Amino acid sequence: DEGSCPVVSADTSTLERTMKTRNNNKRVAAATAQRLFWSSAAGTFVCFCSDTSSSVLAFQTTTFSLSSSSGLPLHSERKLASTKVQSRENKSRLLVTNDYYHEEEQQYQINEGEGTYFEHQYSWDNDDNDDTSSWYPMTDSLLEDFINSRQMEIEELEANGQEVVPTSTEILLDSLKPKPIDTVTSQDIEEQFLRMVSNEVEYKRLLGQSPYALNDIKFPVLMQRFLDNIEDSSQKNNGKIKGQSKLRGRDQPRDERKTVVVLGTGWASHAFIKLASTYDLRIVVVSPVNHFVFTPMLASAAVGTVEYRSVTEPIRVTNPYIDNFVEGRAIGIDVEGKKLQVHLSSLGTITGSFKGLASSAPCRLEPEVLQSFIDYSDDGSMVQRDKSQGASDVIELNYDYLLCAVGTASRSSIVKGAKEHCFNLKTSQDSKRLRTAIGEALEYASRPDVQEFYYTSEEVQQMATQERKRRVTIAVVGGGPTGVELSGELKDFFAQICSYPDGAYQHLKDDISVILIHGGSDLLPAMDQELRARALDALHAQGVEVRLNTRLKEVGRDFITIGEKGSDIQETIPVGLTVWAAGNAPVPFVKELLSKLPPSAAGSAGRINVDQWLRCPTYSDSSFGSILVLGDVACYETQEKYEKTPQQLPQTAQVAGQQGAFAARMLNRGYDMQVTPPKLPELSDSEAFSLLRVWLAARGLEEAPGFDFLSLGLLAYVGQEEALNQVAIGNVPIFNYSGKIAFALWRTVYLAKQASSRNQALLTFDWVRTKSFGRDITRL
Repeated sequence: DEGSCPVVSADTSTLERTMKTRNNNKRVAAATAQRLFWSSAAGTFVCFCSDTSSSVLAFQTTTFSLSSSSGLPLHSERKLASTKVQSRENKSRLLVTNDYYHEEEQQYQINEGEGTYFEHQYSWDNDDNDDTSSWYPMTDSLLEDFINSRQMEIEELEANGQEVVPTSTEILLDSLKPKPIDTVTSQDIEEQFLRMVSNEVEYKRLLGQSPYALNDIKFPVLMQRFLDNIEDSSQKNNGKIKGQSKLRGRDQPRDERKTVVVLGTGWASHAFIKLASTYDLRIVVVSPVNHFVFTPMLASAAVGTVEYRSVTEPIRVTNPYIDNFVEGRAIGIDVEGKKLQVHLSSLGTITGSFKGLASSAPCRLEPEVLQSFIDYSDDGSMVQRDKSQGASDVIELNYDYLLCAVGTASRSSIVKGAKEHCFNLKTSQDSKRLRTAIGEALEYASRPDVQEFYYTSEEVQQMATQERKRRVTIAVVGGGPTGVELSGELKDFFAQICSYPDGAYQHLKDDISVILIHGGSDLLPAMDQELRARALDALHAQGVEVRLNTRLKEVGRDFITIGEKGSDIQETIPVGLTVWAAGNAPVPFVKELLSKLPPSAAGSAGRINVDQWLRCPTYSDSSFGSILVLGDVACYETQEKYEKTPQQLPQTAQVAGQQGAFAARMLNRGYDMQVTPPKLPELSDSEAFSLLRVWLAARGLEEAPGFDFLSLGLLAYVGQEEALNQVAIGNVPIFNYSGKIAFALWRTVYLAKQASSRNQALLTFDWVRTKSFGRDITRL
């Protein structure tokens, strides 16, 4: 059995490597390409040889090959070692051979009781040896003789202290144990492959290319978006000047306006508030923070490239004519009664003069004070109610429509110690805290207690050096856009402050390090393969230590423990700071809302299922259509042209922003959200011929169209004034680019996407200031 060829056993669920590889590169005869799979009434098995290290193989002939699941083509020659077939009575027969150098293929049928099955013999040319030996069936007696002789050989080896290595026959016998699997014939495999290579879409996927072409651009969707923008330019000003409505020709808000309570101030909420007509809608915003933040720039704000105030906009400025903004958290809901419970944020001052004022003062919403006490933890993960505390800052709001766009929280609790010791990067406050912590780490590493020249002992000097390096070692967890952009910004920041001759921390140049930990095999998995590779190369070139296929096991105050996938070996790395940029989890209110909805509302990863019009399921018809779920909370499935199964929309700012604008248009137009599809109601003669109604009728929008996401591509900054651009229209790729030109496009797009002209001016000034004078390292 020494030097025997490798054997791979396969069934419909797995292909498992079972023997060692021998690289002899012998030519496989054409007959081997005809049939690799054998079938019977009881099951299907295949055994073949391979000189490749890949453990997954689908089908192989002498002229073409299917790739493995890893995407690597398998072109190596293969030799058949043996095959086992089963009868209906689960009786088996094994065919083995010592040599396999025949030119002919034989097949004969054996009848045994009620079971009929086939045994196959394959043969090959032998370029090196003219001697041949035939295949023979291994009977029970031959198998018993082999086992007995092998046992004697093992005892002799053990007696001499030699290592016992399993032979190919032993491994073969173990690999060919009966397994109940589905029947797959060689004809099925061949037909499936022919369908793949004859289909342009599947052929492109086989080559790792996008199947979408320019003729797949959704031009009707583009035209509708263009017309929507024209409508938005007029509608978004409705109510901002004394409640006027240009499209309806009215000077005052409607008497019977619908009350819309908007939860959150993120991308979806901001887009809705910006476009919603306060002539038609009475808008109340509830959020723990009173501003919108341009989240893609948080990494830049964390190192001082831009100021965090330059990428934020107060929500009252977004639309000054909203009816109210309530700073607090939603904690409970009555779906059928259309009531929402809100715990108001504490606005107490040093003197305490405002304590309790917000819970009892009258306002336009006429809140009902509840006899309960709410205690939220810092991350909002725990709610405790104590009625014995009496009246507190909890109010109840009535609504006609509820827009749930509360976003997600960090999922750091899945790793031991991460919740307590990791910094997040989801809000402006997170960015501010991280910037302060980085400044503290630099000062901490500059203290005398970690400088070598303060000590005479060489051992103590080494300890001081290691501790100094630990204090300025930053670990970033997550290889998505946030983690990659933060790693690039950190290296830019450290390159500036450690530069010669003007760097403020030149003495730490050789001590600072950034480690990026990612559980996947590629960074930026949403981007194309070429851009993923470019991101990895760019970070490596800057000195970022990238750990792929690595899991974070534990986070401590001054260390992290990591381990590679599939390995029990763990590594502990001393660090000064750890930033969590991997994985999101639903906020507590989403769980509360799901508990009041039917089971069909529960989507994947704690999200809420919605229909084409972003409505979640409810128990009754009267409440259906009153709750719209947007952004990261919504689980929205869409069927693309070349996809076999529906795909969920990603949790990105693009998706959230477009959903917010879509919801604003539906409510601005006055669709009846309780019917499917939503329709325009019957109006009086005076309103039936308003400019808005005529506009919608001309566009054929008496019925509301479903939401259709239009992707415009992806952008990512990788440091050293280089970026990655994946520009697309829908699913159709336009071009990919990386480098300095891509960086210019990255800045142009982000500048244009700012919330207001004020933010654009501030951001431009920040970039010019940083380029001219460097980043500010002051800790305030």
